[in-house]
Amino acid sequence: MNVRAVLFDRDGTLIDFNRTWGTVLQHVLMDLADGNLKLATELGRLVKFDYASCACEPGSPILTNPPSGYSEPWANHLGVEFNRAFLDRIEDLILDHAADCVAAFDDTASSIKALAAAGLPIGLATNGTEASAIAQLKRLGILDYFTFVVGYDSGHGEKPEPGQLFGFAEHTGIEPQHIAMVGDSLHDMHAAQNAGMVRVGVTTGALTAEELKDHCDHLLDSLTDLVNLVGLKATGEGAAA
Repeated sequence: MNVRAVLFDRDGTLIDFNRTWGTVLQHVLMDLADGNLKLATELGRLVKFDYASCACEPGSPILTNPPSGYSEPWANHLGVEFNRAFLDRIEDLILDHAADCVAAFDDTASSIKALAAAGLPIGLATNGTEASAIAQLKRLGILDYFTFVVGYDSGHGEKPEPGQLFGFAEHTGIEPQHIAMVGDSLHDMHAAQNAGMVRVGVTTGALTAEELKDHCDHLLDSLTDLVNLVGLKATGEGAAA
């Protein structure tokens, strides 16, 4: 595979979604509910988030959308206006806990280091906020390996539109067909297709292999498999194929 740069999705790709955001969402919902557990549970149920088990259910809009795509039912249930001020409150609450709660997969750091050691530019494109992504990468000790980090609020739009991906291509000066977009959702795969990038699906997040297989060029079970796919050693030695 002639890949000269790699762009990653965040949630379900670099970090474990439920282990990270389940805890964050509990904090957010409890704050919105002003400490009322019953109300916090009700708010979670509106977006298919099980407060008690700290996990999103299949089909939850939280899995693939920015706060603007899932928080309107919260405002409606609370009887407040769904506006920029409400979204800012949600995003501030998320940022307050994003770094403290982040949980990477076991091979995230080693895989990122292997790709960086081979000289491949590495980027991150998320439908979360840029600030939360930077905070989490910093907490994980891998921020310095990324030359490009954008969120839905960075001016490039959000996936599945290709703006974030084109931004990375422009940043690196590498043509899209030589860039791998690695993600766990159809938003990621559709964004990659729209940008003309190599579509690499991973089964560590929102979708199963069955759901992803017809939408990607390569389907992997882990980031270690990605390192192997581009012809590197897990230690970070070697070069791209």
